[in-house]
Amino acid sequence: MAIITISRECGARGNIIARRLADRLGYRYANRDVLHEVSLEYGVKEEEFEHIYEQAPGLLERYDKRNREIVRLFDRIIRGLAQRDNLVMVGRGAFVVLHTYGDALNVRVTAKRSVRIQRIQQDEGVSVKKAKSRIKRIDKERRKYIGAHYGLDWSDAGLYDLCVNTTKLDIDSAVDLILQALADLERDRSPDLPLVTAEKVDPTLQAAIDAALNLLDAVAQTT
Repeated sequence: MAIITISRECGARGNIIARRLADRLGYRYANRDVLHEVSLEYGVKEEEFEHIYEQAPGLLERYDKRNREIVRLFDRIIRGLAQRDNLVMVGRGAFVVLHTYGDALNVRVTAKRSVRIQRIQQDEGVSVKKAKSRIKRIDKERRKYIGAHYGLDWSDAGLYDLCVNTTKLDIDSAVDLILQALADLERDRSPDLPLVTAEKVDPTLQAAIDAALNLLDAVAQTT
């Protein structure tokens, strides 16, 4: 019984690993779509969500009251998602929000840059130049989001419970490593650490989260 967060470099296959992991465990899967749906329910405008989630904030924006309110809402949603247990979560800052809890396994998925470039080329049918540009942009956005809002280095391995390098590993091998780490976590969990599943969540927020999860499940079943 745990929550798994996946932080990933662009092209490292983190999204695929997260979905495969959820399938093998029978866990639910949550990504930006859940955060998006719940945020809109709580009055966040579409353009606000896209700006905060997808773009690296400027220096002045980091201290903007509205921006801070939205990031705090994201954190509340992440805790509400985790409270449901048996969940694989991909998204901005989940590993930071949940790192102090004993029932959260925080995983980082990486790969050699040259391998990631090749994968983006193959997956999206783009040139080397465009693949490099995409990786640079997305990794920069993720790094700056964590740095600006939490004051941490997104690439710091010490922030994660497990780092998986997929340069040589296939998807199932990477999933196997995470499953072993999960088993170790559940066996050796410290009784001194708090459990996120024991946290109280506002019922209205929890209802919005459940509705968003159900919507994501329904969409997944039709694709």
